[in-house]
Formats: sequence, structure tokens, C-alpha cells
Amino acid sequence: MNRRMIALLSGPLAFALIAALPAVGGMPEPAKMTAAITAWIAIWWITEPVNLAVTSLLPLVLFPLCGVAALKNVSGEFGNEIIFLFLSGFFFGKTIERWHLHRRIALRMVYWLGGDPSRMVLGFMVASAFISMWISNTATAVMMTPVAIAVAANATRHQQMAAPGQADHFPKVLLLGVGYACSIGGLATLIGTPTNAIFISYVQQKMNVEVSFWQWFTFGFPFSLTLLMACWLLLLKMFPLVHNHEAKKAGRESIRADLALLGPVTLPERRLVWLFGGVIIAWITGSLLWYKAVPNCNDTVVAVTGAILLFLIPSGEPKTPLLDWENALKIPWGIILLFGGGLALAKGFDQSGLAAWLGELMKGLSTMSHALILLTVLTVVVLLSEVASNIATASMMMPVLAALAVSIGAHPFGLLLSATLASSFGFGLPVATAPNTIVFSSGSITTRDMARAGFLLDLVAVLLLLAFLYVLLPVVWGIQI
Repeated sequence: MNRRMIALLSGPLAFALIAALPAVGGMPEPAKMTAAITAWIAIWWITEPVNLAVTSLLPLVLFPLCGVAALKNVSGEFGNEIIFLFLSGFFFGKTIERWHLHRRIALRMVYWLGGDPSRMVLGFMVASAFISMWISNTATAVMMTPVAIAVAANATRHQQMAAPGQADHFPKVLLLGVGYACSIGGLATLIGTPTNAIFISYVQQKMNVEVSFWQWFTFGFPFSLTLLMACWLLLLKMFPLVHNHEAKKAGRESIRADLALLGPVTLPERRLVWLFGGVIIAWITGSLLWYKAVPNCNDTVVAVTGAILLFLIPSGEPKTPLLDWENALKIPWGIILLFGGGLALAKGFDQSGLAAWLGELMKGLSTMSHALILLTVLTVVVLLSEVASNIATASMMMPVLAALAVSIGAHPFGLLLSATLASSFGFGLPVATAPNTIVFSSGSITTRDMARAGFLLDLVAVLLLLAFLYVLLPVVWGIQI
């Protein structure tokens, strides 16, 4: 029996086993069935015998059949307003890719920041992080990795000519930096990574807490920037670079040549900058100034308005808008189903009583310090994200951590926010994130290199996140951890 078949059968077998066992500790029957369904979904999300989006459809079948929740209640989670916020973000990301605006911005940033090898690495990392704030980290890695490989090869060739036999870590550091920066950048904005949507939807529905673009940016951007700089310094410390004038010159010439191939800024790029810039300004100023003056207006309304304009504003080419439906179909539609599946799972936890039962079960943890509990939770989430999808990790952890927070007398918001951010770390293994896999496939990085740097970066990221939670959470949201 092959590995896929074992994974495929493990999910329903776990479901059947839990469903057949008697309920323990006063667990309600619907809660037991929810636990069984969760085990099936979690096993398939982690082992991926089928696409993650397909697994996310299981709640639509299992919850009604097992008496956990009515179909209309479960299916309603797939139409949550936050899903449309991210759908609009995907449309903007695809439009940016279509007109190669992300490549121009990235190359310009690298050229401005680049100089000696260490600054060249910083330039690539800043560019990768900035782009992944607005489009998927996978798309950013796909775009930046070939450029990084070309620059690294050019610089290495000149380095070997200047100092034969002298090893240089530049390709390794550059590609690791790009891969890690693609994941780090997504932490900075509300639309940067899909896990943010899981958190925002959950706290909005279960806690009646609205999280605006500006609030997330106020917390996420400083954290992302600090982690990016820490990552850069860590890579330079672990893999020292050789500074060579010829290699430095070759790197800048390679970037200049790529910029020249792009040519002058095009009319579609200009119009896209104005439109997307307007949406970002509206997001930032809306919650601060004018959302309350416009009935029912919020970040999602602004995002969808901008997305519709993408299909209406002409690009300047004959009969071609900035985004047409043919290109719009190329967005990651499966992520939308993942969102819905995660929210449906959380719905099942609440309606079945499983969340309340878990809360009672974990009351014994209230004797531990909140800092120790938080550190333990972050460690578990990071380790889980090394082997499972970050969306799946966040989806599984939200209802469990909400129950944990109630049982220890803590506000759930900080615990849920920390788990959401930590689920996007996963720096240690090539399979942990798509950017890790993409840069690893270049052949310049070994598994040992990534594990050495990545697991240490995981630790640094967790400690930094703890510090930011205690310092910034009360300032931005008025909530103590």
C-alpha cells in the first residue's frame, strides 16, 4: 500500500474510531462527532492525500450528516465577508503580476539598496517582503528566485576570478533571504497571507471584534520589519560573506540590465499604481476618519470597489481593461474554499459544545503563568506549521486556543493573534512553505543549511513575537496579553 493510500484511509479510520468510542468526561454527543470530523480533516490537511481545498469541503457533508450543524449554517461560512476582502486582494495581485509591476518595484528596490554583497542581500529581502505584503508569497518567490539565481551566479563567477578557491556563501544567503522574506512580508498587512483572514473572521464572529487594515498594519508592519532585519543579521552571522569589488559591480550591472529590459513605465502600470494606491490610502484612512460617516462601509467594501474598477478601467491597450476575466480565473480559488472550511470547522466547535468542553478540560492550566502557556502554544504552532499548511494550522488552532484562553482567564485575542502570526513562520524545512520549496529547488541550499538557519530563525521569531505582544497589543487594541 503506497503512502497516499495510507494517508487517504487514515482520515476516515480516525473518524470511525472516535465516533465509535463512548463519550468521555461529560462530552456531549455532537462534540464527540465534531472531534471525529476534526481528526479526519486534520489528518488530510497534514498528509495531503487530496488537495487541501477538497478536504475543506468535508464540513459541508459531515456536519449535517452527523447532526452537528445544519447545512445552511455550515455553507454560510463559505460566504464570509472577509473572504471577499481576500478575493479582491487576489484580483489586485493577479493584475500586478499581469503588468509586471511587481518586478519593476522589486528590481528598483534592489538597485537602490544594493551595493556590497550584504546590502545586495538586504535589497532582495526588502523587495521580496514588500511585494509579498500585497500578493501571494508563492508568486513573489517564483518571480524573485530566478533574478536572485542570476545575480548570485554572476557575482560568484567574478568572485572566483578575483580570488580562486575562496568559498563564498553569497548564493546561499541570497536565496535563503529571499525565501524567508517572502513569508515575513505577508505578516505586515491584513491581506498579506491567508491565515490573517482566518483570524480576522474568527474574532469578528466569535468575539465581535473588528480588525481594520490600519490596526493590523500598526502591529504587523513593525513586527515584520524587525523580524526581517533580524533574519538578515542572522544569515550574515551564520554564513559570512566575502566582500569583493568586482562581484559587487557585477551584481549591480545584472540588476541594471534587468531594469533596462523592462523599459519605461507603461500606461497600465501607472493606472494600476493610482488605483491600488487609492485603495491602500482608503484602507489606512477609513477606520481613522471616514468609515463611520459612510453607512456600512469597511475594508471589504473598499477592496471590492477597487476590484470592480480593475475590470472597468482601460489599460490603454485596445479593448483591454486592467484585469479581464480570463486572467482573473488564474487566482488561487482553492484558497477561498480553505477559508470557508476553516471557518466551518470553528462553527462546528462552537455549536457542538466541543469548544466549551475543551475549555473545562484545560482549566487546570490556569495555575501556569500566561507567558509560559503562550510560549508553549507558539512552539507547538511553529512546529506544526513546519509539516502542515499554515492555513490548516491556523484553522485547527483557532477554536482550541479560544477555549484555552477562556479556561485560563486570559483574553482570547492575543492568544489567537500570536498563533496566527506564528503559523506563517515555518522557516526550518523545505516543505514548510512554498517559498522555502522554491528557493531550495535552486540547488544552492542544502537541507542542513535551511534547518540550521530556519529553526534558529523560528526561535528568534517566537521571542520577538512575545515581546511585541506584551508591548504593542495594549497600544493598538487596548488588550492585555
